[in-house]
Amino acid sequence: MTQERPSARRTVRRPSPESLKAKADALHKDGMPFQMAMAVAHGRMDLSEALERMSRKDKVNRLVEDHDLTRALATQVAMGHVDLEIILRRRRLKEHRDENRDRSVLEVGNRLTLGLHGRRLVTGTVVDTSPYSVTIKPDDGEPEEIHKLQIKLAYSPDDWKRAKKAIRTDKNLAKSPREPIPRPQDRYGCSDKRLFSYVDRGEEIVVTLLEGEVVRGKVLWFSRYEIALQVRGETDIVVLRHALHDVQIG
Repeated sequence: MTQERPSARRTVRRPSPESLKAKADALHKDGMPFQMAMAVAHGRMDLSEALERMSRKDKVNRLVEDHDLTRALATQVAMGHVDLEIILRRRRLKEHRDENRDRSVLEVGNRLTLGLHGRRLVTGTVVDTSPYSVTIKPDDGEPEEIHKLQIKLAYSPDDWKRAKKAIRTDKNLAKSPREPIPRPQDRYGCSDKRLFSYVDRGEEIVVTLLEGEVVRGKVLWFSRYEIALQVRGETDIVVLRHALHDVQIG
């Protein structure tokens, strides 16, 4: 009976500490952090994973520097978990709101032509304002107090020719004009987010008011109660948000 010989053991030669150190030093010399280089040299991390981490770290640093993001948020962007453009758009929207939230052309001292319900135009200088009304002194008359809900639009009297050409009429809507709508929840809704998308992209929009006035232009700014449109070059027409009937991309 023959006796089986024990199988020969394979001898695995492990790299010497000196060779591991030399490999780590070479990786470190090429820009890899030393601790990461040691992990790669010892086989605790793949080289491809190490390079990916380094690339991500560089991207995070650029995002923090270029866009003033927190490191945590920049890391989420670098990993593809968050869209950078969405973050920047939200920031621009906030900045626009903060800058223009209380902006209004209905300020004391401003000389304006106001388009009122009933298709009446009043030109004069604003001499007083309150949360719900504006007092305007016509060029040749006594001051008149006007409830803000009666105001549909405003522009500089100096621009009346260009403004007149820019304001069209929806004839069907003009046949049955709507009265001012007292309750905010019953009015046409056009959110700040939607308005800012027009500002951000520089898009022309077509605004239709309750009595059928139609104005086409680019949104320059918007506040809580007003939307400023640039029409026919340098002419600005401000429409009151409570007077909106419809808003569409032009």
